[in-house]
Amino acid sequence: MADDAIMTISAQLLPDEISKTLTGQTLSYEPADSTEGWYYKIVDVTTTSADLISTETFLQKGTTAAGVDAGSAMPAIAITDSVKFLFVKHTGFRDDGTTTNTADSIYLAFDGGTVAHNTSDAIEIGPGECWFGKFNNTQVRNIHCISGQVSSGGTGHQKIQAIVAAIIKDV
Repeated sequence: MADDAIMTISAQLLPDEISKTLTGQTLSYEPADSTEGWYYKIVDVTTTSADLISTETFLQKGTTAAGVDAGSAMPAIAITDSVKFLFVKHTGFRDDGTTTNTADSIYLAFDGGTVAHNTSDAIEIGPGECWFGKFNNTQVRNIHCISGQVSSGGTGHQKIQAIVAAIIKDV
């Protein structure tokens, strides 16, 4: 359970006259076995389409608190590894972590193509917002990001600092 990704959500939906509040909604993902591990990075999303997840290393693999032998490194992430859970948070800041960025959004695409701020099927994450989801077998190389003006208003002006956390299956 300590290695799980758990999201607890409250949402108010629909117009005021017929609004519905949902509370206690949850989403969770538990690593299936020792082939799945956590990835975490503060990413500077630029105005050029790029991979969201770099091929660095896992934080920790497996579902136990077992350590890594001294002098050993965690396995590297390959572009063909599968993302099982993904969380992205637009911090509301530029790449320096202190200058506010409320004019630009992060746009995500999962089809392996070049993503643009006006891509019709791109997911938009606005300043201060987050997005998360579970996947079956979406490969690392298929998740791309770019910064652009809010509401597909045009090309972005600045880098956006984002928090990216994922559970990735080492294949």
